[in-house]
Amino acid sequence: MSRTQFPSADAQTQSETERSRLRSPDTWLWAFVVVALVLDVALTYYGLTVGLHESNPVARTLFSMYGVVESMLLLKGAVIAVALVAYAWLPERYRPIVPLGVATPWFVAGLINAGLILQV
Repeated sequence: MSRTQFPSADAQTQSETERSRLRSPDTWLWAFVVVALVLDVALTYYGLTVGLHESNPVARTLFSMYGVVESMLLLKGAVIAVALVAYAWLPERYRPIVPLGVATPWFVAGLINAGLILQV
């Protein structure tokens, strides 16, 4: 018998840990952040191309300086950086608040953008 025929206990434990991470609520909340980010950026960009206007003066200024997508990714990247620091700093039981707090306003903004686009 060779050692490669049977997985080691460490490999099995590592595999179980990876599976449990995929089922973790935190994993799904961070996925919600990514979905909300993409929704907000894509619908903001599309809304601006069909004649809607950005109401946030900071974003509007950055759009004129760097472009819409670049500015939104810069702004959202800064938010995610702060969120990751907060996530690491908080006690484990409070950590799910961070991705939920980041994703919710972005998701709502995306829904508002979708509603405005449908009215154009």
